[in-house]
Amino acid sequence: MTNSELHFDGLPKILPAYENGIFQAMLTLPEAKEALISAVSTFIDRPVKSVTLRDSRTPKRHVREKLSDYDINCVVDSENGDQCEIEMQASQMRDDSDADGHKNIRWRSAFYLSRLHAGQDGRGKSYSNFARSYQIMLCNYKVFNRKQSLAERFTLKSKSGNELCDAITSIFIDLTKAKEIAKKPISEMTSLEMWIAFLALANNPGYSGVIDEITKKLEGIAVANSTLQNISQNQDERIQYYRRAKALQDEEHNNAVMKKALDGHAKIAAEYAELEAKNAEVKAELADKEKTIAELQAKLASLGIST
Repeated sequence: MTNSELHFDGLPKILPAYENGIFQAMLTLPEAKEALISAVSTFIDRPVKSVTLRDSRTPKRHVREKLSDYDINCVVDSENGDQCEIEMQASQMRDDSDADGHKNIRWRSAFYLSRLHAGQDGRGKSYSNFARSYQIMLCNYKVFNRKQSLAERFTLKSKSGNELCDAITSIFIDLTKAKEIAKKPISEMTSLEMWIAFLALANNPGYSGVIDEITKKLEGIAVANSTLQNISQNQDERIQYYRRAKALQDEEHNNAVMKKALDGHAKIAAEYAELEAKNAEVKAELADKEKTIAELQAKLASLGIST
């Protein structure tokens, strides 16, 4: 056990809005409908009047299909019933530290988006009348190696800039800039900046003043904040949060122990390989010397000199 081990009594007064379970509840409870409408409208960057939640569990269509339950799955108001799926990614995925800028989460977004779009009921519809599909990743860490904007939006375009269609859009929202955003006057913040600041900093006492000002400015965040306050005061929600956080902490600890063991094993293996190489060199040197001795003995024997 370490000094930083999580304890139930030490949980923050306001639970973090960026934790998956809290994030889902905060935006999907019945009283949070206006918050969800505001968030979706901000994330997809167009006005939204209504949002209808759908089951976040996605059934497997065949035995080898990868499971892909969503955090928030909803239909937004439009003639075609455009659909939106939102994922909160507060911590890096276990296998998401490759040198290519977190390839796993980017490919995960593509998988979720493709599955979401292909899963709609298209019977009797022209392809051009299919619903648009949006997949949104809210990330509390940098995903791209290059300079990253607050919202990176990806659509189907050629290298020359020609758009195939706007049927599918993948959006990555950067929560790491929240503290930088919080330095700005509220009057100069965009709705996206306010949502980023709220999601990342709502549980941080040092930014309570900023959060209060944001809730006065954007009604959707005011509703989300009120819901978050209620969730944070609910004992059952706090217990569930503690269990999730403790499981994550234990997993990270076990992964660290495993990595240390593997690193130690790799070091021992490298040292053993180095000793084997040196042993091979010594054996080669001995073999050369034995060969030289044998040659000398043969030469002496040819001269009639015994050894």
